[in-house]
Amino acid sequence: MTEILNLDTNKDDEQKKLLELAKKVKLDGLCDGMDITEVYARLDRLRKMREKDIVTVTIEHELEDVVEIFSRLNSRGTRVTEADIYLGVVAARNPKWVRDNFLPYLNDLSYSGFHIDPNLLFRSLTGLGEHTTRFKNISDKFWNPDAILPSWKKTKDAWKRLILRFQEYGILTNLIMPTQAALVTMLALIDKFNDDRQFSKSLYWFLQASRFSRYSGSGTTSLDEDLKDIYTSNTYSEAIEKLLKRFRHDDPIIPEDFLKDYSDTRFGRFLLYLLVYDNRAQDWDGTGQRLGFEGTTLLNDFQPQWHHIFPKEYLRGNVESYLIEYLANIAVIGQTINIRISNKAPLSYVSKYNITDNKFEQQFINKDFISIKFNEFEDWLKNRANILAEKSNDFLLNLNK
Repeated sequence: MTEILNLDTNKDDEQKKLLELAKKVKLDGLCDGMDITEVYARLDRLRKMREKDIVTVTIEHELEDVVEIFSRLNSRGTRVTEADIYLGVVAARNPKWVRDNFLPYLNDLSYSGFHIDPNLLFRSLTGLGEHTTRFKNISDKFWNPDAILPSWKKTKDAWKRLILRFQEYGILTNLIMPTQAALVTMLALIDKFNDDRQFSKSLYWFLQASRFSRYSGSGTTSLDEDLKDIYTSNTYSEAIEKLLKRFRHDDPIIPEDFLKDYSDTRFGRFLLYLLVYDNRAQDWDGTGQRLGFEGTTLLNDFQPQWHHIFPKEYLRGNVESYLIEYLANIAVIGQTINIRISNKAPLSYVSKYNITDNKFEQQFINKDFISIKFNEFEDWLKNRANILAEKSNDFLLNLNK
């Protein structure tokens, strides 16, 4: 935010900085359905905030009245969630717990690679403690110092175990996930059944819920439905079956899912990373290090980089521009090597960095790709998309066994 506000777009170099930031926002999947120009325009509107006058009004009311006033005023602009508002309410009722427990635990999660906002942590707490994420349904007594401790202990234990289970699949940060609301449901499954052996079924549900946008509408309503399904089930399998009935999940992954702009498909990038990690892929640098690792140690907060197998500058002007950005033209590698590969032709960077055939096969890339001609590129894309679709369906099937 500070960087945006300090930019002066009357200067060419700072205008370019804002454009680069718009491209990064787009790549992170935060503005699906918007092109770069629209993202840039919105960031520029944000930058112009520094030129606006701010009017302040001081009021003296009871705390709940202040929350209601604040909520109504903000309904005209960017909506502040109930959890954002109630963080202040809870802090007023139980300031010691918020200061000494809640906020420090957010830092603990961040250190583990999971940068969770207060809203989501609140939802996980009430979801496990009261089996609801709708704040108006939660008793005031729940927030009292003694009453909240058992639920807080369960919540921390569930988060710890969820992160450990995610690490087994190479999910080392929440920042690469297509959705985060579904984490509340994952935590509830852990809390209710205490059965880590069946975690793969939870991950299957998580991926399908992300794929079919389970929480794209009324997130609170959907979460409360899912919590009810879990806490009224007698077995893990029964709970998963109920959760899956809430949306279609039997549609197979198809090659066309990988013939999309990779910057517009957070789920596609996430799935590609899981496939590559599951295949024990090594980074393309000279160390032979497995992705997500440093030596034998998992890297907290590891965020994969998306490398164009056929670099953009190499293809530009020789193939249709939209083909270049297809997910089927993306490999998953580490940050350092991604910077050094840059825009070199395939044969050039393969030779220079001695990237072995085995490393390409780990990413489902035919080792002969360096001999592909420009007029063969589209067929090559379709072939890799077919392979990725087949591997994706196998991966999902194995999770749900």
